[in-house]
Amino acid sequence: MRVSGAGAVGRALPRREDARLLTGLGEFVDDLAPEGVLEAAFLRSPFAHARIASIDTARATAAPGVVAVYTAEDLALRALVTPCEVPGSYSPPRPMLAEGVVRFVGEAVAVVVAESRYLAEDAVELIELELDPLEPVPDVGRALADAAPPVHEGRSNVYMETRLEAGEVDAAFARAATVVERTFTHRRVSAAPIEPRGALAQPVDGGARLWSSTQGPHKLRLAAAEVLGLDPARLQVVTPDVGGGFGQKAHVYPEEIVVAAAALRLDRPVRWTEDRVENLVGASHAREQRVRVRAAADADGRLLALDVEQTVDQGAYGLHPHGPTLEAHTASGLMPGPYRLGAYRLHNRAVATTKCPMGAYRGVGFVIAAWIHERLMDVLAAELALDRAEIRRRNLIRPDEFPYATLTRQQYDSGDYARALELALGAVGYDGFEDERAAARRDGRLLGLGVGCYVEPTGMNSRVFEARGMTGVEGFDGAHVALEPDGTAVVWTTTPAIGQGTETTFAQLVADAVGLDVEAVTVARSDTSVGELKGTGSFASRSAVSAGGAAVEAGTEVRRRLLEDAAERLEAAFDDLELIDGVVRVAGSPGASIPIRDLLAAAPPDRYRVSAHWDPPSVAYPYATHACVVEVDPETGQVTIRRYVVAEDCGRVINPAVVEGQIHGATAQGIAEALYEQIVYDDEAQMQTASFMDYLVPTAGELPTLEIEHLETPSPTSAGGVKGVGEGGTVGAPGAVANAVCDAVGLELNELPITPERVRAALAAGFRS
Repeated sequence: MRVSGAGAVGRALPRREDARLLTGLGEFVDDLAPEGVLEAAFLRSPFAHARIASIDTARATAAPGVVAVYTAEDLALRALVTPCEVPGSYSPPRPMLAEGVVRFVGEAVAVVVAESRYLAEDAVELIELELDPLEPVPDVGRALADAAPPVHEGRSNVYMETRLEAGEVDAAFARAATVVERTFTHRRVSAAPIEPRGALAQPVDGGARLWSSTQGPHKLRLAAAEVLGLDPARLQVVTPDVGGGFGQKAHVYPEEIVVAAAALRLDRPVRWTEDRVENLVGASHAREQRVRVRAAADADGRLLALDVEQTVDQGAYGLHPHGPTLEAHTASGLMPGPYRLGAYRLHNRAVATTKCPMGAYRGVGFVIAAWIHERLMDVLAAELALDRAEIRRRNLIRPDEFPYATLTRQQYDSGDYARALELALGAVGYDGFEDERAAARRDGRLLGLGVGCYVEPTGMNSRVFEARGMTGVEGFDGAHVALEPDGTAVVWTTTPAIGQGTETTFAQLVADAVGLDVEAVTVARSDTSVGELKGTGSFASRSAVSAGGAAVEAGTEVRRRLLEDAAERLEAAFDDLELIDGVVRVAGSPGASIPIRDLLAAAPPDRYRVSAHWDPPSVAYPYATHACVVEVDPETGQVTIRRYVVAEDCGRVINPAVVEGQIHGATAQGIAEALYEQIVYDDEAQMQTASFMDYLVPTAGELPTLEIEHLETPSPTSAGGVKGVGEGGTVGAPGAVANAVCDAVGLELNELPITPERVRAALAAGFRS
């Protein structure tokens, strides 16, 4: 069989979704308005920790336009249980509305359903909520203290505590030429998508159709069905356009299920659209960790051992389906980075506090790991009087060492880490930088140059999640490819479009797999009613690897069936046929051909409708080096990025334009958490940054122009050699930016974000941390 597709993969085709979205023709949850739709608004706890003494909803129920008011007692829904099978860990059940105790400011306590959002919000103000305050647990220090109040009654405030020791750690420290010890603190951040969360539920034939701005529709379907006591077959979840997710929408939230419960109770459609305050106080946060690290190196700067004490402030719950160990596991597993390491010791804890739960955010865990190992490289270089680039060269894993197994059980697949470093250094002007710095100093300006190398796992498979104890996460994804009577194809996947360009890239993959022109392929919205698919969803840079693999598998099977049927119609040998641009023909005999439309017309209805699932046989590992030059104003502490370079390798490139767009967006978010974004709670666990007046998201004016250099080392195990690309910019940026700022001021700043206030304080104190 000769396989000739349209050659779509590898071409920088324009993103087909952009025209619709940029001209206001997108269709988001808040745009959906079925006849008779009601609006929901939630009463949220003003206290971080309190017992619910009483809830009086009488005035709210009698308010104009109010159709119903529900508390946990009224709805009587099951709690959402998230499996967490790490030995010695636990994940407390999550009530859909607070039952008995509230555990963070913003936790939903009651819901009002009314004829409009305005009337619903007015009625929320009429609910009389009486709370008996309990002692808040605002941080891990208080949570781990003797006699600390339990966040969950009868349980320790430690969700998980694990230890790992690989190699001869103590012996490595004993023979080291230098040992450094540092503490790194990363403050909380929010994904802050332009579209906050939203859900619309409509009763349908004893079940419901649920539209949600979610990254995991198939997980939402299963979880909601379980809580609602429905057969999953009676619950359809559809994902409309999603205005950004970044991991925050990869979780199942109580509000989505409460909206569905209210719709079923009232037999009317019910919609909820989250506002920005709700999003900042109630949607998942990320990153908050304190990590103490000892690092040992020999006289040549070669890394010998790491000893890591990691403490994660998980907040009040673990989020479904990942549980309370997500941030802790991912950060600790990538702490060695792209470097050889002979010994590793880890003490890892995820801790309960009375704050909003932590969850996924672009580059979850990997960002912390990369920031730390890149700061350590600079610290060790300074201690040993080595060049910062040279110490990396001596430690980076070589191409001839792949596949490379780390002490944390990562199996790096392929790449040339040193080549990425050299490309970035050349593009950023590393060799001439000291002259540039000296000239700037004569003008009273402080310049610094920073480098950040990283490697990350993408397309994580079922075995990875099983090993983490996250048995509620499938680790595989699905795709359904169907040929239409006119010879075009429609594709559905379990990884919805959240801005990553999959309407374009999946069309390219399926076009080549089947043998169609790319314009003949349409990528439909994720819909759990199609194809009996199961899958994980769009997060952890998995769309191209896992759903892409499934799409190729399904498309290839469709092509096989077409060629098989054509062989019979043309009375030709199967292996002599080729399929190009919708026509099957005998190679070398142009007259012997048949359009696939004719094959479709003669075939049974489901002959060319194929579902496939793809559990990646191995994890793919993209990598990159980021390098940047910054200028620091010594009076104000303001940091300005002057140049920024990324040298990246995401394996085989499906669409270069989409890859560059992903790098730009992710790098912007990495820069943001390095310099601007932080969620602040006070000592009573009250949030102080509940609007964009206080939570600083950078604008285009604060972000640099990026120069991107590409390498292309195909993964030896993924379908088509692809590796994920969605998170990499976020992973690489904090380390590069932090190193550049430290280089500019000649001091160590090991807390993110590096705000002007922290820069000024460090300069005033000559600070080293």
